[in-house]
Amino acid sequence: MRTFLFVSLMALVSLSAPAQALTVEVVGEAALTGAVSYAREQALKDALQQATLRGGAQISSTQLMEHGVIEQDEVRVQSNAQVRDVEVLWEDSRDGVYQVAIRAEVSSQAMCPGSSQRYRKAIAIAGFGLAQPQQATYGRLENVEQALPRVLVNTLNGRGNVHVMDASRISLYQDPRRAPSTETAQQRLTTSVALATQLGAQYVVSGVVRDLDFEPEEQKRGFSLLDSVGFGHKNRQRQFVVDVFVHDGLSGAMLFQRSYHTQGAWGERPDANVGFATPSFWRTNYGDQVKDVLTTVADDVGEVLRCQPFMARIVKARGNRLHIEASAGAGIRPGDKFQVYRTGTFYNLDLEPRTELTDMATVVTVKQVQPQFIIADMASSAEHMSIQRDDMVIAW
Repeated sequence: MRTFLFVSLMALVSLSAPAQALTVEVVGEAALTGAVSYAREQALKDALQQATLRGGAQISSTQLMEHGVIEQDEVRVQSNAQVRDVEVLWEDSRDGVYQVAIRAEVSSQAMCPGSSQRYRKAIAIAGFGLAQPQQATYGRLENVEQALPRVLVNTLNGRGNVHVMDASRISLYQDPRRAPSTETAQQRLTTSVALATQLGAQYVVSGVVRDLDFEPEEQKRGFSLLDSVGFGHKNRQRQFVVDVFVHDGLSGAMLFQRSYHTQGAWGERPDANVGFATPSFWRTNYGDQVKDVLTTVADDVGEVLRCQPFMARIVKARGNRLHIEASAGAGIRPGDKFQVYRTGTFYNLDLEPRTELTDMATVVTVKQVQPQFIIADMASSAEHMSIQRDDMVIAW
């Protein structure tokens, strides 16, 4: 019996990291067994490879086991970084090894640059929990739980790359202070699967506002009578800390998690009814800083989802015809083709359920595009291929 294991790990650079240039100095080496010119060429090649790895690498390993014995063990390293402005610092040969030292500028890139995928993925953005509700009292920012996700909805929809649904009235975490500890140990969130199924979304974005409090020294100083009438200190520094999560709507697995932090001057009176994301809020220095953070959040979420495939559920399978849960707003057109995948469940060593997708080696062709679903035909019948409701079609 053979067991095939595949593990992929992204190292040194995240999916959402923008292209950044850094200057590195590395030394490449090659065995001096033949012509010096050839050894120099190989040493320079080794130095360039080391430089690209400094800018970000994707490491994947494959193991093939038979009867408990490893038959094949491979490790592959791939980098998407760009190297330019290469300068040779020095060259030398010693003990049969030729060395070349270089200085170069390396630009890191996302792991899926230039994606040509044209379908708009369906995303649901749920309400953001408020870990410390008492902190929202000043300025009446209690509406942050719904107003913040709506800012993300409007921002992402305005870019036109994804179709975002407003689910800000729905909370995924009973106790935001513990989020996302309500997940299993494998970082799966079952409530995200239920929400995605309910709304027809492929991915679910959620989050928790951790901190809206003032700087510790501001808390110690307190608020005087002058503050209450608008003549107090105008440069109180207020914190804004938010955690953002992206979960896959099919399996509940976490795809992205990041904490964002900023602070800004809050000069409003303690009893002022400002509200979160209102015109008055954006006019404050604090609101201006928060706006920059939320723009970064939208950038990161958009980049992570851009690297994911387009997926849609099969809601009806009969004969050679499939009804697929995807809206016309996704950009699907008659004649487009998708691959069919069967969904199943297997259990790991800890008996944790896992969603498995099996390629059925079948392509379906879109025949009709309706406002809320599409109809596609395939060569074989669904009964013959054992394709049924809740299986998936995917475009990579």
